[in-house]
Amino acid sequence: MKQLVLILSVLSCQIGLSQNQKGIAFQAVARSSYGVIMPNKQMQIRISLLKDTLDGNILYQEIKSIVTNPLGLFSILIGAEEPTKIITMGNFEKINWTTSSYFIRVEIDPDNRLQFIRIGQQQIQYAAYAFSADHVLAENVEGVLSIEQGGTSVNNLSAFKLALQIDKVNNIPDSAKMVSKATSLALNNKLDKKDTVNLSNRINQKLNKGEISRLEITSSLGFTPFEMHFGAFSDTTKQFTIANTATAIKWRDTIQNSQLYIGLNSSLEPTKLVVAKAGIYLVQYALQVSNPMITNDEISVWIRRNGAAYTNSLRQFLTGAVGVKNIFSGQSMIPLGEDDYLELLISTKHSQTQLLKTSNLSNPSRPATPSAHIMLFRIQ
Repeated sequence: MKQLVLILSVLSCQIGLSQNQKGIAFQAVARSSYGVIMPNKQMQIRISLLKDTLDGNILYQEIKSIVTNPLGLFSILIGAEEPTKIITMGNFEKINWTTSSYFIRVEIDPDNRLQFIRIGQQQIQYAAYAFSADHVLAENVEGVLSIEQGGTSVNNLSAFKLALQIDKVNNIPDSAKMVSKATSLALNNKLDKKDTVNLSNRINQKLNKGEISRLEITSSLGFTPFEMHFGAFSDTTKQFTIANTATAIKWRDTIQNSQLYIGLNSSLEPTKLVVAKAGIYLVQYALQVSNPMITNDEISVWIRRNGAAYTNSLRQFLTGAVGVKNIFSGQSMIPLGEDDYLELLISTKHSQTQLLKTSNLSNPSRPATPSAHIMLFRIQ
């Protein structure tokens, strides 16, 4: 029986006020790994606010106990005092939203064992920055502010309309009103009336006869439209191997996904990549391996579909010298049915060999390298 993992579909994330308390209103729907809503589910959620990067310092973190409603929906107010709050780290009120970029990370504990699974993280684009209004020091502004200082250089509405040359807009006939260059170009490119009538007649004839074929759609669009199903997953933690033992690689970070989910194996580890739509999938992966041994180590990597090794998916590599980070990659074309899953397996000769990430680098500035990365694309 396939294991379930909770997936949060964020419905809203915005500034909220509750009993004179400020916070980020966070609302989501809890779903199973197959997209099924999880009603009346009690679990714990851990929210972390990070500064500058996804691997930056955690400025604030809280753990709350939540219970989904009959529709799988739940809401919390991040940063506010709520009865369900269990643990808090940092001071939400002292975060200065005007100085840096901030990111939000969401983790869940579906079994209430304080064993959290990361399900998503992203940059906070707009909502929390409304708090920056708390830092505007404009209480004692007097007189008229110039345009250079961010003002309007006027102190009444009539003068403001005159400065913007819109004081007589309502008195000018439509034919004499100014039109932007973009609007003028759009009007010039509009179809003539006779062309519009001819096109409408052709469409109506096709619809009435039911003769619009796949070839005509492809010819008109220049491509064949179809549903895109894909997933990109990674992990930035250190993963160890056991000598001469098949070890499933864990996936803790969802970069992008559409109808693909991370599922738990029988040991409740996030190793399964589950597809919701049947088809042929292109699978591409890359692993960063480090071997501290003096001798080379032989690495075997293969794909397991629905618990069985997939034919011809084995790739074997040799590591380099001591301390060298080796990037091993591979790809396969795999047919998968609805709710099928696959896992990426690794085996080594020495147990000291490990999957290891590289942190952000400087001089020049370079992004981090995850310990494991995998992408799936449905191509048919």
